[in-house]
Amino acid sequence: MPSFRPALVALFGAALLLAPNLAATAANRATFPKDFKQMVMYGDYRRGSGGELAYALKETIDIAKAGQPLPSGTRLVLEIYDDGALTSYFVMEKGVDWGLEVDEEKRTGDWHFQQFDINGQVNRTAIADRCESCHQSATKNDFMFTINRMRDYLP
Repeated sequence: MPSFRPALVALFGAALLLAPNLAATAANRATFPKDFKQMVMYGDYRRGSGGELAYALKETIDIAKAGQPLPSGTRLVLEIYDDGALTSYFVMEKGVDWGLEVDEEKRTGDWHFQQFDINGQVNRTAIADRCESCHQSATKNDFMFTINRMRDYLP
């Protein structure tokens, strides 16, 4: 009679190896926007030779200017500069009930965060936990630090 034990052990081992990657993906759905080139720079946070530039779609800025909450599907992008060179992107994306996938003490509404390299590829060394912990202090602004810049934006 054939034994399925070796196959089950191999399958279980593979699942254990993949589990951390699956958990990271489930806990972080933010993606790099395909429409990034259509986004508008609404905030400039340069300091010396480094800093960030904040981007959103014009429609997103219009919603913020109208005092409305930003809807699910919203993506905000920070270009990160160091020594005058673009080094990475940070994306903050809002999805329907995404907050339910995050432990309550780490929750930032329905926002997820991800770091991308300069080619728009996920940087697995991203520090989304740090983003969450910092953005938790901005509860009254839908967990955003740049909402006032967005509301004050003039083309």
